[in-house]
Amino acid sequence: MHRVMSSRLLSKIFTSLFFSCSTIFSEPFLAPINPFLRHEIRLLGDSVGLAGIQNCWPLDLGALSNALFDQPPKDISAWLLESVIERESDRGWSPIFASIGLADDRVIARGFGPEPRAKKATNVTISWMNDQFVGKLSMNALYGVKEDWKGRKEDGFALDGSYLATRLGNWSASLGKQERWWGPGWDGSLILSTNARPIPSISIDRREAKPFKSRWLSWLGPWRFHSFIGRMEEERTIPNPFLWGMRGEINPTNFRGLNIGFFRTFQLGGKGRPNDFNTWVDAFLSQDNYGGNTGKNDRSLEPGNQLAGMDFRWRMFDSPIALYGQLAGEDEDNFLPNCLMFLYGFEMWGYLENETFRFFAEYADTTSYWWTGDPRDRNISYGHHIYKDGYRYHGRPIGHWADQDSRILSVGAFLNQKDGVGWGVTLREGSLNEDGFGSSSVSNQFSTQFISVDLINARNYQNRELSVYTKVGVESRKSEETEDQEGISAFLTLRRIF
Repeated sequence: MHRVMSSRLLSKIFTSLFFSCSTIFSEPFLAPINPFLRHEIRLLGDSVGLAGIQNCWPLDLGALSNALFDQPPKDISAWLLESVIERESDRGWSPIFASIGLADDRVIARGFGPEPRAKKATNVTISWMNDQFVGKLSMNALYGVKEDWKGRKEDGFALDGSYLATRLGNWSASLGKQERWWGPGWDGSLILSTNARPIPSISIDRREAKPFKSRWLSWLGPWRFHSFIGRMEEERTIPNPFLWGMRGEINPTNFRGLNIGFFRTFQLGGKGRPNDFNTWVDAFLSQDNYGGNTGKNDRSLEPGNQLAGMDFRWRMFDSPIALYGQLAGEDEDNFLPNCLMFLYGFEMWGYLENETFRFFAEYADTTSYWWTGDPRDRNISYGHHIYKDGYRYHGRPIGHWADQDSRILSVGAFLNQKDGVGWGVTLREGSLNEDGFGSSSVSNQFSTQFISVDLINARNYQNRELSVYTKVGVESRKSEETEDQEGISAFLTLRRIF
């Protein structure tokens, strides 16, 4: 039986949720750009037992509002009704949202947050929605984009965040450039994060997590499924390959508080590469290893590159503590992931008089571990002998920001106040590209000892319809091969409704 929260605690959560979200709830999908909002939604999910809203973004607000109607808290707050249900059900044109972001070029670590992607970035967004369709136009101007590890940069105009979508019963289909985050991690994801810019793609998603009706499968509990096919950029060794991703999530009925996700991504096709139906079938059936589908030892005939793995989050015995983890394999053996990367951590949360808080500690290891005993452990993760730019888009890893052969410990905390003010701090320490060889977007061809401390603040001024997000940090990069780099990193993002 779900733990029933007191009216006082529900009021704190919902009031904080309202102030965190009131300037961005005007469309059915919530992008993974606000850690304070994610903290509050996770509080809500853990408190009233909502399934399937923890580890996969963008978040479907319609699914959240329907879940609240299906199993409402004892004392549902008017703040929640306004901030989620009523705003998600709005029809017609949204207000115009405009933002401006200023940043230095020192940002290496890009976690779950709204960091600008250039020294100067502006955005204007408007959306439209009816009962069946929704469209969002997000226009971005980027100036002073930092060159990537191969000397490329992407100044100019971009439609990142734009999409068209439609509802198909309990499914939704979309076309556009949406930010995605797969996994329970707070500072990174091994498979899909917001570290790289969003990839133009088509997608299909199961909106609400509901159990199978079959008695043979009902034990899996509420489940969801997500899949997308995107086209990567032209400025690569092999231009315009496809990226195909799939993710399924279950919440087993006999293991309360546990969420398990399974995922695969495929990198295939592109200019000069096979792209017929059989190639896609071979990739899906994991016939893409050395000699696996070619009948001879010809690596160039492999369909492509893929990663697969799983993640979990377990809230322990209804306590305010959760364990989480993620593993991703760069290879396959007997239809199981091999050449593994790991991410694991724990989080705890609580309530004060007028605040909510969360603490997390997370460790990511992107070196390679083979459960079959292969001695190779370096220069494999996020790389490939055919797609030499690797599992990266516009120069940044699609997975964890630390890139290959790195070990990073991240410790952080969030404090959300009732008046709409949020505070956060994140400490990171570890090594990037430990062996000093191989390709790395953050430490190419050398090893770096990395330390950073970030202080984050978010404020919402309701009477002015303005939100402000700031970060100030100190970062240190030390290497034997290059000059040590130390300094202050900072960014400022302003967003207003017109």
